Amino acid sequence: MSDAKVEAAPKAKKNILLFAVIGLLVVLLIIVGGVAAFLLTKSSDPAADEVAAEATAKDEVKKKKKDHKKKEEHAAVFEKLPQFTVNLHSEDGDGILQTDISLELGDAHLAEKIKAMSPKIQGQINKLLRSKTIAEVKAPDGTDKLAKEIREIVNKILGAESEDEGVISVNFTSFIVQ
Repeated sequence: MSDAKVEAAPKAKKNILLFAVIGLLVVLLIIVGGVAAFLLTKSSDPAADEVAAEATAKDEVKKKKKDHKKKEEHAAVFEKLPQFTVNLHSEDGDGILQTDISLELGDAHLAEKIKAMSPKIQGQINKLLRSKTIAEVKAPDGTDKLAKEIREIVNKILGAESEDEGVISVNFTSFIVQ
């Protein structure tokens, strides 16, 4: 029986050694698989990686701008101009136009710019209103045309390049023709 015990001890050592080798092979396969996956997912062209990163950054900027515009759309910003009183001309004689105007702005920062440019804006609107006749302002679409002209004048003064920038609409809060 002493021979059987001697033979069992080397078999146990061989089994432990076999399990250790198999374990090391499994760990090595996992490491090699991870490295291979990393290398396969990484682009071999650094320029392509840079272009992809720039495109992603541009998309994020566009998304932020879009979200910012949506927030601004919900919060209307109005700037009230001083009251305008001008003489109107007609064939029947002179008349007077007295009106209050509020400008709807596309950006809250424009309110400060309008205040800074106020004398120029008021002067140009005054000039426009004085050029009108009673018949023009009393016409059914007279105030719509006038509002469009005022919007164009103010946007030109502000340097607004598109319809989304600058003054969105011109609103007459009072409009008296005598």
